Amino acid sequence: GGLFYLLCDEVSTLDWVVALQQLLDLINEVTKKAGKKLAALIQRQLQQWIAVLPSYIKACLPISCCES
Repeated sequence: GGLFYLLCDEVSTLDWVVALQQLLDLINEVTKKAGKKLAALIQRQLQQWIAVLPSYIKACLPISCCES
């Protein structure tokens, strides 16, 4: 019984992490195709958003891809 619930929690966390990673990948792709000014704005906004995230969420992110 308890093992089932532990695995369900792990799977839902994994899906959340994958979705967040895909969102960041999409934002990075848009940034690459945008002009310099728009790309800089997107990067600043993304960095500000990441800065205020709780540490347990930051631990799931590839922060290096979002840094300048």
